[in-house]
Amino acid sequence: MTQVNSTKIFKASLWMTVSFAVGKIAQLISQVILARLLSPQDFGIWAMVLILSNFSLLFRDVAIAQVLVQRGLDDKKIVNTVYSLGINISIGLFFIQAIAGIPLSYFFSEPLVFPLTACSSAIFLIGAGAGSHTAVLQRQMKFRELAICDGVATFARVASATLCAIGGMGVWSFAAGEVAMGLVDSLLKRSLSKYSFTYIFRLDPLAVSEVRKFIAGVVSSRFAVQLNTNGDNLIIGRLLGSKALGYYNLAYQLAMTPVYALSQVNRVIFSVLSQQDLEGKKAFLCRALELYAVLSAPIYGVAVVIAPWLIPLLYGSDWVEAVRLFQIVLIFAYARGFMSILGTSLLALDKSLTVATIDWALVPVSVSSYFLGAYLGGTQGVAIAVVLVMGIGATVWYWLATCHAANWQIKVLIRPILLPTITISIALILVYALPLPEYLIYTQSVILIFIYVTSLTVFSKGRIPKMLVDISQLALKHNRAKIS
Repeated sequence: MTQVNSTKIFKASLWMTVSFAVGKIAQLISQVILARLLSPQDFGIWAMVLILSNFSLLFRDVAIAQVLVQRGLDDKKIVNTVYSLGINISIGLFFIQAIAGIPLSYFFSEPLVFPLTACSSAIFLIGAGAGSHTAVLQRQMKFRELAICDGVATFARVASATLCAIGGMGVWSFAAGEVAMGLVDSLLKRSLSKYSFTYIFRLDPLAVSEVRKFIAGVVSSRFAVQLNTNGDNLIIGRLLGSKALGYYNLAYQLAMTPVYALSQVNRVIFSVLSQQDLEGKKAFLCRALELYAVLSAPIYGVAVVIAPWLIPLLYGSDWVEAVRLFQIVLIFAYARGFMSILGTSLLALDKSLTVATIDWALVPVSVSSYFLGAYLGGTQGVAIAVVLVMGIGATVWYWLATCHAANWQIKVLIRPILLPTITISIALILVYALPLPEYLIYTQSVILIFIYVTSLTVFSKGRIPKMLVDISQLALKHNRAKIS
């Protein structure tokens, strides 16, 4: 890969990461405000709505249009077919989700679920066709524009939800935020892509057959992922109630924040991998796995030690029960980051059906483990089941599948993540083993980082710090070039 390409990749990743970070900070502030204005039960009711909304989002044109990133934009017939298919499906999803809210409301015995679901289904009409504009921006590596769209849309959601909550709208504040975000996101992406699509009412069968395999694999995989990752919410909401689900949902969303950030960078990873040969894919993937491990391990480690005092401080004493759940789910979130990168690499290898097969095979195991976890240990039992099955187990399976698809040795993809993972584990053990007095408990995170950085530097013989310095120098070099 040339230096120019490396700079472009770094710049794209930086745009997506900074945009997400700024938006997430605003969202976190809003979440703190909402947690003090609304009750855990309100959060639980909205989590029930999200179960259906997240399933519907799987079939949105954003998911379908990913084939344009993988295949390119040269064949105008395929491009317009994907665009038209996305619009048709979005319109259908509007009606399906609105109606599906009725049985979901009865399932949870919560009347508010139906009108909230029907209201949030408006995002499908608002965003119909926007997914293809997203794919165009992604394929053309215009991540600055995507970052602007994501950032402004996130602020629209945060501002709308916060203002509505202050105005006394209760749980409806969440729905107002989602609709505002969908409207802003759709308008910006249509404006910034500057790409002209043509809607085709009667789709070309040949063009559909060209992209059917990839789309079927992506959609099927995402559907299975939602069964795996939303099954815990279904079971907790049904068996343990909306309040327990409120605690769990808050803990889950907080723990997954770095992974959501990674999902933004994965857009860059997918675009790059789709345009490289097999050896280039391997080198880039190994670097991505190592960089994620090095940077995310201390973030999750610090989150573990500060959670017992930070969550009650920010959200109030009503949310103490979320602390232990948060610490457990952090393990799942760390493993999920690796799984996300590996899944992206499989899509770039045109193995979307392989991803779907793995995800569907996990469904009966995950759902059964959630039931067992709820029966044996309540909400914490479900969290532990999530770690074991969807965290550790699923990630190992993805590793094996990626190596098999590309004919790589398993050690090639394991080696980059071993040292950071082992180092942060040892650092956590040492920090908790230290007999610190109560007034020094807030220094645990500083001690943890010191142990981690020192150990990582020594055991890597200075290689990992040098890698981070090189990346920093690349950023500075790019900034100087831009200024001059």
